Amino acid sequence: MPHFEEAIRKSIHVGSLIFPIAIVFTNRMYPIDGRLILASILAILAVILLLLDLLKARHKPFKSFTYSLFGKVLRKNEIQGGMTASTVVVASAAFTILIFREEIAVAALVFLSLGDSAAALIGKHFGRIRLVGKRTLEGSLAALNTCLAASLALLWLAPEFGWGLTPVTLLVGSVVATLSELFDLPLDDNFRIPVFAGLAMELVLPG
Repeated sequence: MPHFEEAIRKSIHVGSLIFPIAIVFTNRMYPIDGRLILASILAILAVILLLLDLLKARHKPFKSFTYSLFGKVLRKNEIQGGMTASTVVVASAAFTILIFREEIAVAALVFLSLGDSAAALIGKHFGRIRLVGKRTLEGSLAALNTCLAASLALLWLAPEFGWGLTPVTLLVGSVVATLSELFDLPLDDNFRIPVFAGLAMELVLPG
């Protein structure tokens, strides 16, 4: 995919920051069951997107319509009928929100949105040193540094929202998020990044 199209794709990906923001607002509007409400809404949305993916794979007119609207930001496998990244992102957000405490879910989804985008954009434009598959050292360093920068912002916000985040917790989450993006595993990176980073931070963060 040309660099310009990848830039558009990742600019849209950064828009997934709406999910951690939604966690904060929903939990304050509905203190008892806000997490369940948001996770349920996103799960329903993920199912709808999955059905649209299946329709795209099986119905040629709808496939042509989808390509006419989003062809420039779809990868080859998505055009050919594979599950789109947006479906996986929404599903992973629902799962992450459901299983992790608020501050962990927020951090994990921020790492997905910003770290993964930085890895792709820097890796494709400036990547020279290959590490794993098409992943590069430059892209991985961009992901790590972006996650660490986001961690500083999260630490600054932590007292405001009553979060128990610590520097060590966010450092571990940043490293695991970066490694999750680097290594190709059966799970899509849009799913494994927040889930693996979240699990690592849960293991480190007391309480």
